Amino acid sequence: MTPEVIPWMSPCLSQSMSFVLAGIGHPMKFRRGDVIYTSPGLFGNLMYVRSGFVVKALLDPVRDEPLLLSMAGPGALCGNYENLYVRDRMPRRHWCLTSTEVLVVNQELLLKIADQNPEWQHELSGYSSVSSICDRMGMFLNYSGTVEERLGALLLLMLHCEKPAAMANLFSKGVEWVELPFYPDKGTIARLLGCKFETVSDVVRQWGSHDDIRRRSRRIWLRRRTFLKYWEWLMPFMQQSRAEERAAEALRQARRREEYDSF
Repeated sequence: MTPEVIPWMSPCLSQSMSFVLAGIGHPMKFRRGDVIYTSPGLFGNLMYVRSGFVVKALLDPVRDEPLLLSMAGPGALCGNYENLYVRDRMPRRHWCLTSTEVLVVNQELLLKIADQNPEWQHELSGYSSVSSICDRMGMFLNYSGTVEERLGALLLLMLHCEKPAAMANLFSKGVEWVELPFYPDKGTIARLLGCKFETVSDVVRQWGSHDDIRRRSRRIWLRRRTFLKYWEWLMPFMQQSRAEERAAEALRQARRREEYDSF
């Protein structure tokens, strides 16, 4: 199974692989801002995100500053996944954008288990490549829409990953407000969207002045009809990506049949 390509976000693992990780991982909780992984280094944990969001940064090797950013949400891997099958020597840093719970996984044990199932092995061996495609799709969208469209779409994608039930309210005509159960750091979001901090702040301020976003009891509420437009803007890109995924999967299946028939 090939994970779904989602812009700016690491792909979620299959349900069967998630069950495997739940069985062999041990939980750890982190606070917003905690750095949970750096590379290169002698030790580095492979982690599976259960809740919250982790920022993954490729660092400038000279200034040791974040250069390219993406995120891992619930159901995705973070930490040492780049080294599952190949040795990655790029400088990286992962930290928590929100309060986060992860499962720390024994990498060697996971690989031994995956060797017993070709589908799991295929999923893990291709995970880093699919993550890179998600990153590139996010970079593409950063040049394809306004900051307002990109920010609105990103918040909804995060909501979809963290609280699918709350996301369902976006499509309910009887609902006026959709709850956003987190408030991400605007500086990090600006880097992720390839824009300035001040631009993101201006968009949020504009939403507030138009009563499209409200803050109540440490929670954020999004006006449904306004944010539905950002989801509609995103959908053509997502549908194109899914069509390409289906075509690629069909090609892989055809090649497997050819290999099988050749024996």
